[in-house]
Amino acid sequence: MGEDPRPSAGASWLARVSPFLASLRGYDRSRLKKDLVGALTVTALHIPEGMAYAQLAGLPPQAALYSTPAALALYALFGSSRQLIIAVSASVSVLSAATVGAMAQQGSPRFVALTAALALMAGAVAALAGVLKLGRVAQFFSASVLSGFVFGLALIIAIKQVPKLLGIEGAKGGFFERLGFILSHLGQTHALTLAVGAASIAALLLLARVSRRIPAALAVLVVGIAVSSWLHLDAKGVAIVGHIPAGLVPPQVPDVGFGDLMKLLPGACGIALVAFAEAIGPARMFAAKHGYEVDPNRELVGLGAANLGGGLFRGFGMGCSLSKSAANDQAGSTTQVSSLVTAGLTLLVALFLTGLFRALPEATLGAIVVVAILGMMDVKEMVRLARMRRADFVGAAVALVGVLAFDVLPGLLIAVGLSLFLTVYRASRPRLSELGRVPGTLDLAATHRESSAITLPGLHVFRPEEGLFFANATSLRDEVLSRVRDAKVPVREVLLDLELTDDLDVPGADMLAGLHEDLSNRGITLSLARVHAPAQRLLERTGVLAKVGREHVHPHVRAGVEAWMVRHESQAWQEWRLIQDGLYLVRSRVDEAGAALHGEERYRQEELLVRLDDADTRMQELLRHLPHPPADDEGPSGSRH
Repeated sequence: MGEDPRPSAGASWLARVSPFLASLRGYDRSRLKKDLVGALTVTALHIPEGMAYAQLAGLPPQAALYSTPAALALYALFGSSRQLIIAVSASVSVLSAATVGAMAQQGSPRFVALTAALALMAGAVAALAGVLKLGRVAQFFSASVLSGFVFGLALIIAIKQVPKLLGIEGAKGGFFERLGFILSHLGQTHALTLAVGAASIAALLLLARVSRRIPAALAVLVVGIAVSSWLHLDAKGVAIVGHIPAGLVPPQVPDVGFGDLMKLLPGACGIALVAFAEAIGPARMFAAKHGYEVDPNRELVGLGAANLGGGLFRGFGMGCSLSKSAANDQAGSTTQVSSLVTAGLTLLVALFLTGLFRALPEATLGAIVVVAILGMMDVKEMVRLARMRRADFVGAAVALVGVLAFDVLPGLLIAVGLSLFLTVYRASRPRLSELGRVPGTLDLAATHRESSAITLPGLHVFRPEEGLFFANATSLRDEVLSRVRDAKVPVREVLLDLELTDDLDVPGADMLAGLHEDLSNRGITLSLARVHAPAQRLLERTGVLAKVGREHVHPHVRAGVEAWMVRHESQAWQEWRLIQDGLYLVRSRVDEAGAALHGEERYRQEELLVRLDDADTRMQELLRHLPHPPADDEGPSGSRH
């Protein structure tokens, strides 16, 4: 007998814990070659950007060499994306510096300890959110609002690099304070530093345009070091990185107090949120491209593990690098083996090659950061939002200005709060569709979408266009009552379609009870249709079902319409036309079935067709004595035979 291709229970459990193991099925030499190329490409980008982003976080350049190997390896093991690179992130680095900068002096041992503690807390928050399956929370944050936040964050990152490019010292404070300081001290610009920074930016942009396969950041870094060493730029006033200690630091838990942890908690939640928000989009994009699935909750766990690893090695918060992820994918990488190899190569640099970076100009590092975050300043997206929908543009603009005016953490709170407000506001607006029958069919459609849809006099069929819950319950009740009051023909029954309400809450059930009483006081019956089982159980427990009556709860809307017609004498042409259309559809089905019938069955089928034709004739005679409908509402029923 052959081997069972299905994985064992133990292997399946390991694959759930570490999606990386599942991605290795069928791994061969050709895939290894692609992953190695991806690793070399990512390492070439990571070393210079990592050193630059470490300075964004307020730490020395070597902090990236210490902490990112663990972050790369842990995300590789626990994340679900096969191409995403989780290492240094400009946005996370700035959030980290903003959080810790309010508690300690940059460069002090306390600053380093608090930064590591912040990374650990951010990792714990993200991992806990993943374990609790809170990944779906991402859908509640407006992409347009986050676009504005990221744009503002990019401007803050850029303004912090300008002094390095100009050779100016002393700029502090928020965005506008730094901008004012730079403008007022332009006369102190160091010409040679400006030349180095400008040349670095120009070279980065030129190399990126010439070929994406060339690691522009690494090439500029190497040239910058070579030119700096050859011309002794440090002796001419150009700031350089200086001595970088070789080796690694052992893992350790930062020595901080409980009070410090509580102060770091808002920033940790912010880092977890921003890291997840900037990672989940690219992760889904790569998954769709390569035909596999990513799990948002598993992504949270992977991000949490990466930040825990960074914090344990005296590093800083980790996040998604879109540029390195894209380069990894373009190199053909198929698994997270590329991240594991990148981690190993980074360790080799930390152990043996740090001395090569001593002469690296600070202006070159600043140029690498500025060019790397240009993609975060998405002007085209802001213009598109302004053209497509003003409300989305206003949300993005408010988030952008909030970051610039109030700094990173308050700006993040503004962005998150604005997203939640927009979510609740849109959900609370009473979007209520009235349903009518499409002429010639028994199908129901919203009257505002299907202009020919026919409604039955005295019966109003309403469908909330979102789930019924506490935020919109009162608005929906008021909207139903308003439409009942404004109806041209007196309303005798309201049929409410609850198809979109999967999980009714108590305020929603209480609203239905109140609506039933309000309508009853007006002599109007409330009926419900398509009530899902969880909602029906809650209606039973709250006593609403007993008030409405089980006979007024229908499995689907058509059954509710039929029950209405049984209870009320049909006098309007719309109701008789519905019956006529029903007869026509029955006749069509019987006629279609006749081709397969023979003998006695064929005779009975023809007899049934005669009876249906007779009924249709009497129906048309009846319709001639009723008030004739407008020509636009005639539908296909008037000319069938």
